Amino acid sequence: MTDWFEWNGKRCTDYGIHVIQQPEIVRPAERATFTSVPGRSGTLTTLEGNDVYDDFILSVECFITDLNKLTAICGWLRGDGKVTFANKQGGFYYARIVNQISFEQVLRGRPHRTFAVNFRCQPFFYLTGVPDITINSSYQIVNNPGNVFSEPVLRVTLYANSYITVGATYFELTGITGTIQINTPLMETFMNYMSYNACMRGEYPRFLTGNNIVTWSGGVSQIVVTPNWRMV
Repeated sequence: MTDWFEWNGKRCTDYGIHVIQQPEIVRPAERATFTSVPGRSGTLTTLEGNDVYDDFILSVECFITDLNKLTAICGWLRGDGKVTFANKQGGFYYARIVNQISFEQVLRGRPHRTFAVNFRCQPFFYLTGVPDITINSSYQIVNNPGNVFSEPVLRVTLYANSYITVGATYFELTGITGTIQINTPLMETFMNYMSYNACMRGEYPRFLTGNNIVTWSGGVSQIVVTPNWRMV
């Protein structure tokens, strides 16, 4: 069945909402500038960066079968979070509901009239069901199965100053022991909810597509990786 979407862990059918039109499967547009050069045919394309894409809108067309749940539906379909569509399972988009949803025709006694929910999605489709990766010794290969670099979260257990390379990125952890979290999506380093950014120098780690070698020197005993594999 493809008559559903899931928003922040709750399926629309739990609210008596059914999908009659799933969103198109699209690829986000690269963020680029196109410049006309005098005397030259076409345009000069300048990319803002590698794998930099724009947000895009995914819309689902729905109808309601249970008018008694309208108040709960209005409280549910708002804000930002994670959305999964039945026609693209195995992952989710980070998104925000951006349209004003009109239930006017529904309230006029026509519960099977359709309405649309528009999700403004960030460009990457994040894979679900991916286990953490535990690395207990230096020089381990980690394969990124996505088609774009990932921004992982690393939990590094160390007993002395450490120097770590993840693929093409390098960083140092000094002046701290214990288990510290290196959070690339947030660009933050912390332990027990306290910031330790001053103890981290270098680049926040990324896994490029394909194989990445993880090495270290110094006092690392273990690295646990939440890889955040993603696709475009």
